[in-house]
Amino acid sequence: MATTEQLMTLYGVEWYDFDEGGGNTTGKLGSIGTVTGTNRVAGWNGEGYAMNFNGTSDVMTQTLGFDAQIPSSGGVTIRFKFKCNTVKASDMYMLATLNAYATQKGMSIGIILNGKFHIAWTNAGAKYCFQYVSDKVYADDKWHDVFVSWDGLANSLVRIYIDDMNTPVAVLRAQFDNVGHLYPNFNLGRSAGATTGWYTGQIDDVQIYSKALSPSDFEQKRIVVKTTDNKNLVLSPNTARVKEIPNTVEYMMLAQGGVVKEIDSAVDSQPIDFTKPTTEYELVTNDKTPLGKGRMFTIPISGDFKTAMIEDNY
Repeated sequence: MATTEQLMTLYGVEWYDFDEGGGNTTGKLGSIGTVTGTNRVAGWNGEGYAMNFNGTSDVMTQTLGFDAQIPSSGGVTIRFKFKCNTVKASDMYMLATLNAYATQKGMSIGIILNGKFHIAWTNAGAKYCFQYVSDKVYADDKWHDVFVSWDGLANSLVRIYIDDMNTPVAVLRAQFDNVGHLYPNFNLGRSAGATTGWYTGQIDDVQIYSKALSPSDFEQKRIVVKTTDNKNLVLSPNTARVKEIPNTVEYMMLAQGGVVKEIDSAVDSQPIDFTKPTTEYELVTNDKTPLGKGRMFTIPISGDFKTAMIEDNY
């Protein structure tokens, strides 16, 4: 698990937050998005700005292109926020990377004519790697959080999340691979490779990664640990012995009586109850060094890792 900034450092292609207030936009990794028209409105979380598209002429085009930055072996993750209240008689493209209108190699994400969310990826004209249309209408004038992850390979799973990052709204199996590219045309607000499919609505916080990530990769949990004196809990160097941290933020964990279970490879011990004023445990490192306030420790859980911060340890 890591922060967005850490994952962007490792796998980032670009991250646009549109907080310049107007004009062209500069991604956090330095590439320039050329903006035609558009205006800025309040950001998705009430902070900064979002890009607003008029549905007839507004577009942002990526001047550098992402060709060859996303190999099929690494995959791709795309995350962004959108808000739309318009239903047209034709498709509206929020994001598109099609190389040309005729051959249509690449990805497109948008709202189709009945207000439903749509995503498709092709590696040749009308040859879909995968295609998805939501059951739900998303042209509802509310902000929505989209997360799409695919390793880019044929016969592998594509996971699509909208708003609820715990459960995918769709898990698809790709028929063809993506031939290793997002393709150099990267547009927001209309199709790429042709001046069609104009989008009416807002877009914010566009993140693109060169790896198939999951929402849990972005989670970073903290726990509050209070201890009494002269009590020790050794974090075993045996990786079969781990701790299971509930998937919820710390204040909710405490309010709901949540626990952190210590799982031993032989016998499960009693849970550590963080709802009590103190526990009978003190967290120490493998070399018996106490973990004080502000110290971090990482715990292996299956193929994943969870990181905890000690806020109070005395």
